[in-house]
Amino acid sequence: MRNISLCVVTFCISFVLLCIYLPIYAKNQNEIASEAFFKKSPDLIAVYTGDSGRLDYTFKKIEKYPSATVFISGVYAKNSLKTLIAKQGTNLSVEEFIEQESHHIQLDYLARNTVENGISTYNYLRTLDAHKNVLIISSDYHILRIKMILETLRDEGDDYIFHFESIESNYAEVRNLKKLFKEVYKLLKTSTFLLFWNE
Repeated sequence: MRNISLCVVTFCISFVLLCIYLPIYAKNQNEIASEAFFKKSPDLIAVYTGDSGRLDYTFKKIEKYPSATVFISGVYAKNSLKTLIAKQGTNLSVEEFIEQESHHIQLDYLARNTVENGISTYNYLRTLDAHKNVLIISSDYHILRIKMILETLRDEGDDYIFHFESIESNYAEVRNLKKLFKEVYKLLKTSTFLLFWNE
């Protein structure tokens, strides 16, 4: 009985520590990405859909880095670039944005979860030449799991350099706390899954 209680307490402490650590880790990654792309553009910007704010943040990055290729992974089947832009806010009209930017934006409809986002990202990168520096965009609670997945999926010959930027969540809001708790559970679950990936 004592061992069970100790395990429960250890799990609870680990859970709380991860909840504290995830946003801190994402903030640190933001600083690294900011330094990396201070005077240059990423070759590819990849955003993993799934929560509000990610696409709006990405469209602003598209305007900041017009030379970067953009990969939007996990797009719902009924959406198109036009409908995605219409739901966000850009400095250009929908028609102007499509005319000026659509040539370097690729939509991925296949990915349904973060592991599949990672697989789709690698598959897309391998179709491109000279795309080495990659900026991944997502929510702050999501960054550590994305990085862990991308590192596990990396093939021996891959020389891509991944950087991460995230949208900061307000954890004073209950809905965001729930997302954070859910992400810690997903992180623990994914960690176990990835241990057996190569096998």
